[in-house]
Order: sequence, then C-alpha cells, then structure tokens
Amino acid sequence: MVMATCLCACRSDAPFVTRRALIAAMFALACAPRLGRASAELPSEVAGIPLPRSPLTLRAARFARENCPPFLFNHCMRTYLFGAVAMQHHRSAYDVDNAFVAASLHDLGLLKAFATEQQPFEIDGADSAARLARESGASVRNSEDIWHAVALHDARFALVEHQNGTAMLVAMGAGSDVLGPDSDMIDARRSAEIVAAFPRLAFKKQFTELLMDHCRRKPLSQRSTWLEGLCRDTSPSAWTAKLADAIAAAPFAE
Repeated sequence: MVMATCLCACRSDAPFVTRRALIAAMFALACAPRLGRASAELPSEVAGIPLPRSPLTLRAARFARENCPPFLFNHCMRTYLFGAVAMQHHRSAYDVDNAFVAASLHDLGLLKAFATEQQPFEIDGADSAARLARESGASVRNSEDIWHAVALHDARFALVEHQNGTAMLVAMGAGSDVLGPDSDMIDARRSAEIVAAFPRLAFKKQFTELLMDHCRRKPLSQRSTWLEGLCRDTSPSAWTAKLADAIAAAPFAE
C-alpha cells in the first residue's frame, strides 16, 4: 500500500516530483526493513552515550556485524563508546556519524576478505570504510574524514591530535579497549556498562590471534606501524632487509 501510494504520487505528470525522487523513495522503502533490524540490534544508549541512528550509521553497524566475528564487532562498538567518553572528558567536539562509522569499520583490514596483498591493515580498512560511506551517499569530505580516522587509529597520538575529532575519538577508543582506559577518563561503573552492553568474548586471546595471522600473511606490510614489533616476532625470517643497506644501494655516485 505504501509503495502504491508512492508510485501514484510520483507519476510522470506530477510537476514537482523528479525521477530521481522516485528512485530515492523506492530505495528508502527497500532498505527500511533492514535498517529497522539494524536499529533494533543496537541499544539506544550505553553509559550515557547515545548510539546514532542515521541511515549511514545503521548501515555501517549492520555491515560490521555481518562481516566481523562477534568479538571484533563488539570491540568496534566499545571503541566508539570509550572514544566518546574520552572526548567528553577532554571536552572535544566530533562528528557523531563519521566517528561511529569509522569506529564500526576500523579493523576491517585485518580480515582476509578486505585485505590487499601489500597494504597495511589500517589502509585496507580505511579504503573499505570510505567506500561504504560514499556508496551510502556520504559527501566526499565526510568520506575522507572517515578514511583518515581509520587509517590513523593506531598511529602516534602526536599525529592523531592534529587531525579532527573523528580521528581522535577512534584512536582513543581503540586504545582504551585494547590496552585499558585511563582511570581519570572513565569510572568503573561506566566502563562496566560498556562491557556489559558489548561483552569482550575472550577479546585479548582472539584479537591477538587475529593480529598474528595478519602478520604471518603480510609481515612486511606493517613496517613503521604499531604492529611492526609483533610482525617481526611472528615472522622473523621476513625481516632481512636493513635500512643501512637500502641507503647504501641508492643509485647515486658518492
């Protein structure tokens, strides 16, 4: 009945309705049940932090849930929540939708389905996250914002803090969930609420195994990143090149 009403209202003789409007309406109706399910799967608020409900954020959450193992999906949700708490603590502003999308998708590059042959996982994840944002109708600026937040989420914080709030939230949120939040940033009650909403599911063990599997597949991809040390330990035979030798081999006569 709703579709029939829409089609009737969008006839070719309707002077103020374009074909683009008709297509957009049909797309919205087609997506509505799936977006409704995604909304129902997420709590509306955790530890005083509302979870956004825009079509873009719901699609990102659904995409993360469908493609990430449960322990990793929960980590991504906790990343957003811990990050939002950190931003409250520092009284810093951020774009809610962009931050949620970037947090939801920041570890996609660790999964084989989203990995390239040579790029570090941060860049693979950033490319996938930005692509989803663009395909969902996000502006170029917002897609780039999401890309940078994912690409820099485990970079040196001295670099991240010179980005905008989206990158800062994802970096602080991911760091808090992997290594533990600063005690002055969040109290035990709020931290427990976040973990209760999205349980850890043996995160330490499963996340470490995921990182090590990535390092075995692409050990040299993490040069000069947070994972370089683990990749060296996991695949030591791959790390034979020496910087001094590379400098000496430069094609200049001296």
